[in-house]
Amino acid sequence: METLRAYVEVCKPRVASLLVFSGLASGVIALRMGLGVEPPLGFTPQVSLMLSTLALILVVSGANAITCYIDQDIDAMMERTRRRPIPSGRIDPPVKALYYGAALSILGLIPLLALSLPAFLWALFGLVDSVVVYNLLTKRRTVWNIVLGSPAGGAPSMVCWSAVTGQPFHPVPFLLAALIVLWTPSHIWSLAIRYADDYRRAVVPMLPVRVGFRSATRCIASTTLLLPVLSTILGVVGRFHIGFYILVHSLNLIIILLSLNLLFRPSHGNAYKLFKFTSPYLALLLVSAAFSAH
Repeated sequence: METLRAYVEVCKPRVASLLVFSGLASGVIALRMGLGVEPPLGFTPQVSLMLSTLALILVVSGANAITCYIDQDIDAMMERTRRRPIPSGRIDPPVKALYYGAALSILGLIPLLALSLPAFLWALFGLVDSVVVYNLLTKRRTVWNIVLGSPAGGAPSMVCWSAVTGQPFHPVPFLLAALIVLWTPSHIWSLAIRYADDYRRAVVPMLPVRVGFRSATRCIASTTLLLPVLSTILGVVGRFHIGFYILVHSLNLIIILLSLNLLFRPSHGNAYKLFKFTSPYLALLLVSAAFSAH
């Protein structure tokens, strides 16, 4: 049982669930807009959404397992991550996590290729951006690592949309993906402020570590101030119900106030308050978007 738990944990299920949920919400929006088509295998659009969501779980989980293997030395030095399965020795040798992650990713990509070539390509893009661009090439080299890696977070929105509709591109999932990319700095950099000593110890050049808290909080605030603009454009393009604007702009107000509080009163505690709100913010936005489409 402990071994099974370790292999679940190495997939970072909490991180994976939010990414997969963004793909599911995008697919639901496509269905509610009446854009679902029958794929080559003859499934209904609803079945395509179910299969693409399950495939996305495998791809995202696989990517997380691979990145845990890549980051094993960093994780061992950081208080926040040293209890993860690889640095704690619960997966030994660590290369097992690499093989496991690769297998999960391949198992997820195969059904996506059968469902829709665009869905497969978007999933492959997200996998490469997360594993190669972010973790292998930029995480240890530049303060802009998370900016370069954030498109991977937006890719699931495109995956499920393409699986349901067969379309390689549409403004609605693209705007949803862009919103997730814009949301990412407030989520990651606020956490990096809270655990700056960890990142400094592991020599990871996260923005707050390299430029200081004050400059980092200005960058965070500037991105949150743009969230109302992008979410409004998403609502207009998707022709969402008025309820979307009411809920989402209430969420936008809260996240802006939390980011401004961090800007004017920078502290580990205020950074953590912002971080803790960012995940519910995105989850509620996705739910609102899914149920406001028609």
